Amino acid sequence: MAGEAIAAGKSPFIESIKPYVEKGPITALMLGISSGLPYTLLAATLTNRLSEAGIERKAISAFALVLLVYSIKWAWAPIVDRVRLPFAGMFGQRRTWLWLSGAMVAMGIAILARADPSQGIQQILLAALLLAMAGATFDIVIDAFRIEHLEPHQLGTGSGMSQYGWRLGAFFAGSIALAVAAFPEWGWKWGYYACIPLVLPALLVSLYAGEPAERQKREWPMRTERNDYLQFLIAVPIALYVANQIDQWLGVDILFRITVFGLTYPLVDLTTRRAHDIGWSGSVAFVLALPVAAAAWGDWTIFLIASAATALVLVILALKPGDSGTNAYGEAPAALEKRKIFGPMADFFRRKGAWLVFLFVLVHKIGDTMANLMLRDLLVSVGFSKADILWGDVWVGFVALLIGIFVGGVLYARLGLKKSVLISLILMGISNLSFAGLATLGNSLPMLAFTMGFENFASGVGGVAIVALLSAICDLRFTATQFAMLSAATAILGRFLTGTTAGRLVDWMGYVDFYLLTTVIALPGIILFAIMMRNGMIDSAMGSAAGEKPL
Repeated sequence: MAGEAIAAGKSPFIESIKPYVEKGPITALMLGISSGLPYTLLAATLTNRLSEAGIERKAISAFALVLLVYSIKWAWAPIVDRVRLPFAGMFGQRRTWLWLSGAMVAMGIAILARADPSQGIQQILLAALLLAMAGATFDIVIDAFRIEHLEPHQLGTGSGMSQYGWRLGAFFAGSIALAVAAFPEWGWKWGYYACIPLVLPALLVSLYAGEPAERQKREWPMRTERNDYLQFLIAVPIALYVANQIDQWLGVDILFRITVFGLTYPLVDLTTRRAHDIGWSGSVAFVLALPVAAAAWGDWTIFLIASAATALVLVILALKPGDSGTNAYGEAPAALEKRKIFGPMADFFRRKGAWLVFLFVLVHKIGDTMANLMLRDLLVSVGFSKADILWGDVWVGFVALLIGIFVGGVLYARLGLKKSVLISLILMGISNLSFAGLATLGNSLPMLAFTMGFENFASGVGGVAIVALLSAICDLRFTATQFAMLSAATAILGRFLTGTTAGRLVDWMGYVDFYLLTTVIALPGIILFAIMMRNGMIDSAMGSAAGEKPL
């Protein structure tokens, strides 16, 4: 390629950087900067803050459950595709959602900044949940905006730039929060306030990039089968009960609130579509709000009457047979191609090998997630100061990560998607061993620098390949929903296991054995991906976003 550029009278250097300065990759970079902000403040920075406040370790690890909001964002992702906000006709569907969710993130950071862990854990828990919900919605919009702007041939470059941006945002947020909080007269409150302007890059780049074109018309089912709806209604109280039991065991009130939030839109959407199936108006879904309004009113009799009325409507919807043919809301569900509860998800799982690919997505980051979500508690526990963490974790780690992302892009270009993913999985698994080494040596700045350098290098290599893999699996008709589902699944088990067990495991076995355990947990994902590569299952699970380029 360099020889061709020289022969054509072009600079090889200019030609090599051209793909990175196109509108699509530049947009991905700026979106990534803002995307990295809320997650950083909820993960590493909040763990640091709670550990310094003397919160017990099992409670600190339980805060990892707040990040499960990111893992269930697929539950309300269809709202971003379907609901048109005011001024969407003027500025576009994606941009109006981007601006709204960005404002929600800024407000969430301000609320978390004012919460004081010394005044009780519930106050900071509610603030963290609000920011997580805003940040997850921001992520949904950003992912859809990015994928729809990138052409198939830009997936590798765009994914790399997105990772650079996300890490830049995490670097800026981590650096600013730690540096400002290090001043006693300012503390964590002003450290969080100082991070709010990092929301702006995504909002400003949307003005430069414009509204992405809808390359394929989105298809949404208007009706839902009776059995699907009945199964969902049965699952709702079971999910709420299990979440409440886990909360009681942990001594927190996190999972129940997350479950209520995650189930709200699917319940409203399915109730609307089930009403359509029996020929009713979808407005009947408003009956779901009656018990909530009655509870807010405060009259017990009115609450019982409202609850009984709502239950009666739901029973009718669940038991009444639907129209067997076409009605005002389209064909009967049994006749539709996308006939299950979640059409975009059903589209993914109908592909050959999709279930095994989804299993890989689910398990491959368990060890890495558990290792990273407890890292700041380790650093505070062995005596590292804010300045030490800022230098060794944030700054050294960031430089190593940039190198890793560059190497990841080279591997993607030279070896293709599948081989680069396999190499990154091996590196990420090995990196957990360095955490065990740091826990053994204790307060050692050289070891801190080495550990964070290797970990972030491996994460950089893996970030490019994994994001490109998830992007390639998506169907462009259902970008927001499918990417939200897949990206959420990459960490769901790790976050759940961290929140429910990590603190207790560390108290029981110590940090050295804990990080050795996370290394062992990384092995199944590596083995599973190698098997899928050999059997061709990765290729058969690809969606239309992959284009025609061999992977």
